[in-house]
Amino acid sequence: MSLLSWKMAALLAGISIPLLLLLYFLKLRRQQREVSSTFLWKKAIHDLQVNAPFQKLRKNLLLFLQLLILAAVLFAIADPVANFMKKPERPLVLLVDRSASMKTVEADGRPRIEHAKDAALDRVENLPNDARAMVIGFADRANVVCSFTGNKHRLRKLIGEIEPTDAVSKIGEGLQLAIAYSSTFVEDPGTGIPQEAKQVHADIELFSDGRIEDAVEEYITRSEMRYYRIGQVEDNVGIVAFGVQRNYERPGMLSVFAQVQNFGPSPVTLDVSILLNGSRLPGPGAIREISLGPAPSPTTTRPGGLTSAGDSTSRPASRNVVFEFEHEAGGVIEIKLHRDDAFMIDNRVFAPIDPPRRVRVLLVSDRSRIRRLLLRGLGCINVAETVSLTSEEYENVADDDLSIEGRSAFDLVIIDKHDTNRLSPGNYLFFGCLPQIESVALGEKIEGQPLVMWREQHPLTRKVAFENVYVAEWARLTLPGHAVPLVEGEDSTVIAFITDPGHRYIITAFDLLNSDFLWEPAYMIFLQNAVTFLAGTGLVESSHLVSPGETLSIPVPPGAGEIRITRPNGTWEDIDVAGRHTITYARTHDIGIYKTESDDEAETTGTFAANVLSPVESLIAPNNKLNIGGVSQAAITGETKVNEPLWPYAAAAALLILLVEWWVYNRRVMI
Repeated sequence: MSLLSWKMAALLAGISIPLLLLLYFLKLRRQQREVSSTFLWKKAIHDLQVNAPFQKLRKNLLLFLQLLILAAVLFAIADPVANFMKKPERPLVLLVDRSASMKTVEADGRPRIEHAKDAALDRVENLPNDARAMVIGFADRANVVCSFTGNKHRLRKLIGEIEPTDAVSKIGEGLQLAIAYSSTFVEDPGTGIPQEAKQVHADIELFSDGRIEDAVEEYITRSEMRYYRIGQVEDNVGIVAFGVQRNYERPGMLSVFAQVQNFGPSPVTLDVSILLNGSRLPGPGAIREISLGPAPSPTTTRPGGLTSAGDSTSRPASRNVVFEFEHEAGGVIEIKLHRDDAFMIDNRVFAPIDPPRRVRVLLVSDRSRIRRLLLRGLGCINVAETVSLTSEEYENVADDDLSIEGRSAFDLVIIDKHDTNRLSPGNYLFFGCLPQIESVALGEKIEGQPLVMWREQHPLTRKVAFENVYVAEWARLTLPGHAVPLVEGEDSTVIAFITDPGHRYIITAFDLLNSDFLWEPAYMIFLQNAVTFLAGTGLVESSHLVSPGETLSIPVPPGAGEIRITRPNGTWEDIDVAGRHTITYARTHDIGIYKTESDDEAETTGTFAANVLSPVESLIAPNNKLNIGGVSQAAITGETKVNEPLWPYAAAAALLILLVEWWVYNRRVMI
C-alpha cells in the first residue's frame, strides 16, 4: 500500500490531534450556586474533575472515538492506494495502440481504443505524485502524445484526445521514441550547461490488442515491458487482397478480383457485391453469395498475431471472388461485404480507374539491332503507338514534339546508351546510360559477378526470373539515398528505381549487348511491368492505391497555383503548388477515396484510394501472448486493476465511527 499524500496528512495530524486533546484539558467556566444536596449533581462534579487543567487524562470512550474519527479522516487525506502492481522506480512510457484493429467494437458497444485509453487513464491515476510518465501513440507511425511529466491532469487530458486511424500497427518507431526520450542531461552546476547525456531506461507499458505487424523485428530496449491486452471479440470477415485489370485485347473489359477471408471461429455465409461510382452494377452477376469455413485453430501464435493452422475444415476460410464487366469510361470501383461484424473497415475496398487510352512510347537508340528488338517487345505487349529516334534527333527535336503543357508527350521514354539532361517531367527507362541529374553516376566496371538479389514484390520486378539472366559486366552505380535498388550483384546495384519531383527513372547499369537479357523470358515480363507501372496500362496505377498512412505522390496540372485535396470524410485542405510538378501528401490515415482539384479547373483532376488489406489487422482476436523482439510478453487483461484507491473506505469508516460517537454521547446525556 502507498500513501500518495502522506506529507499533507502528517501536517494536518500534527495540528488537529493536539487541538483535540487540548479540548479535554480545558476547564469549563461555571457559575457557583448553593444547593441543598449534591446527590443529583455527581455527574457535574465528575465534569469538574475532568476539566481541571493539567490533570492526567482519564479513560474516556468519547475521546477514543473522536481520535478514531480523526485518524480515519487523516488516512483518507493521505490518499492511500492498494498496490496490486509494483510501484515504478523508473520513468514510465505508456504506448497506446491506435491502429485499425483498435476500431474493433467490443460487446459493450465501445471501440477498443476507448478501452485502451481507460486502462491508460487508470494507470496514470494511480501513479505516485512524484512519478514521471510520457505517452506515445502508434500505428504505422508513432507520435509523442505527451512528453515526460508528473502533471497527471495533462496526462489525462492528452490521453483522452488520442484518436484511432485505419493504418496498420507497427511498434518499432514507438520503441525508438521511448528510448530517445529516456535520455536526460546532467548539468554542470557552475554554468548550468548540459554536459553529458544520462540514459534512463524507462519502463514501457503497452496498451494494445497485440496485432502488431513488425513484432518479429529485433529491438533492444533494456527496459521492462508490460503488455495490457485490450479486447475480447474474435468474429470478423474481411477483404485481404484486391486488384483491378483491363483486358489487353479488349481494353473496355474490366476484371476485378477480391480475396475474402473469415477470421472468426464459426462458418459464415455472406453476400459480396461490386459497385461503380457508388451504384451497384446491373444484372445478377453484381452480387455473389459465398460460404466460408471457420478460421483454422492456431497451434502456435507467431509475433504480430499470425497463426499457423492446427486443424482443417471442410470449407476453406478464404475464397476469391472475380467480377468481369464492360466499362469504357473512368470512375471508382468498390467491393463491399454485406455483413455486420465487430471490425467494419475491412468490409470495403476502393480503386479509381481511368478510361482506356492509347499508350505512347518514345524509343531513343543509335543501334539498329537494339532498336529492332525493343520495338518488337513493345509490339508484343500491345503498345498503341511507338516513336523511334536516334540520340541526335532526340536532342534536336522541337520541344513541342517532346512535351505538352510542361509534361512529356509520351507515357514512357526508353533511352539506350545515351546520357541526357533533356528530361521533361515524365517516365524514363535507361539501358546502359544515365539521366544527367544530381547524385547519379556510373563508376568502375564490374565483371564476372552473378545477380544475387532482386525485389520479388516490387511492381517492376514481380515475376521476373533474374536467376536465368547473365550479365557479363556492368558499371558501379552511384545513387541518391532515396533510390530503390531493384536488382543487385554481390556488392553493387545493377537496376535501380529513382523518383524526383515530376520524374520517375529506371536505370540499368549494363549494356544490353553485354547480357542475354533480350533473349530471356525475363525481358518481356520486365518490359511489360515497366509499361504497366510507369505508363499506367493494364492494372490500375499503383500510385493511385495506397495503404492508410502511406504518402501520395500527386501530379500538379500545368499552370495550377493551388490544389484542394478532399478526404474520405468530406473535409478538405488547400495546398500551394505554384511552380511545382508534383506534391506529396501523407494525411491518408482513413480508408476511402481522396480527390484532388486544381484552382484552374472545376472538375476532379485526380482520384486516389486507401485500403486496409492487412490480414494482421483483420485478425482481431487479441493476442494472449505477444513476442516483441523475441522476448515473450504475457498479457495483462485491460480490465485488471492496477491500483485501488482506499480513501473512500477510510471516509466511510470515519462516518460510521461518527454515528457511533453520536449514539454514545446521546446515551450518556440521557443517563
